[in-house]
Amino acid sequence: MAMQRSEQHKTAALAKTADATRQLRRIETDLETAVARSMYWGATWAEIAEQLGVTPQAAHKRFRRLRYDPTSRKAWHEPPLPM
Repeated sequence: MAMQRSEQHKTAALAKTADATRQLRRIETDLETAVARSMYWGATWAEIAEQLGVTPQAAHKRFRRLRYDPTSRKAWHEPPLPM
């Protein structure tokens, strides 16, 4: 009986983990799109950083390669240039 209950708890916890991961990925995509749109429309790193609650340097480091296409409303990461 205890083993069965333990298995049920584990299964429920794993399902919750999978659900939270899906939610986090959607939120991260929404955040990246919002930041890319802000950059596209001329927001400074200081303005973006203020909204994120981080330093401008941290915002730049994380999002500097984001691009945005207003026609498709999609954001993507531009790969770094080869050295």
